[in-house]
Amino acid sequence: MQRVAIAGSQELSARLIHYFETTHFATVVGLFDDFVAPGEERHGRPVLGGMAMIPSLYRQRTFDAVAIGIGYRHCTFRGELAERLGAEGVPLATFIHPTATIDPTARLEPGAIVLTNCTVEMHAQVGANVFLSPRCFVSHEVSIGAHTYCAPAVTLAGHTRIGERCFLGIGTVTVDSVVIGDDVQSAAGSVIIREVPSGALVAGVPAEIKRRADQASGR
Repeated sequence: MQRVAIAGSQELSARLIHYFETTHFATVVGLFDDFVAPGEERHGRPVLGGMAMIPSLYRQRTFDAVAIGIGYRHCTFRGELAERLGAEGVPLATFIHPTATIDPTARLEPGAIVLTNCTVEMHAQVGANVFLSPRCFVSHEVSIGAHTYCAPAVTLAGHTRIGERCFLGIGTVTVDSVVIGDDVQSAAGSVIIREVPSGALVAGVPAEIKRRADQASGR
């Protein structure tokens, strides 16, 4: 069984410990957190240091791979950290829960996490460091960009295109062939029926744009 360390020490890391160890996927040897002192314990695991310590401890063979346990509120940081680790040669753990159904023609990039009772249909593409919470449904020919986080019960109809670093809130639904840009957020229960530009926040049935990228940045 491989040894995995988790980047992050909050609630998501506790969930990953549970899923990794109850499925005998990996032993979690420790956590990394920039805001917790090394040596302190979280969820029964030691904090090994800050994020900058990950590459050196990997080279010392302290663990075999890292899982990104940074939650949906920090999708930009999730992406930045994953890319930094990749540049340093640190492998990301890819996890598929035994209850998930993945079509043989689907493609999952390194670092993807697929939790309980998810379905990924034929020719779908799940990008690097994507997180699929329980009961997500990814239909045929869907593409999900790197570092995107899908909350529980997200349903993506065929040919949907999701950009990078998005957060799709619980129960978000798309109609087929929708294109969603990078850094998009959707509120819980959103039904997306038309294209969403990068950086937007959408909500409602059907989903409407509540905030655009220029408004979020104050321009």
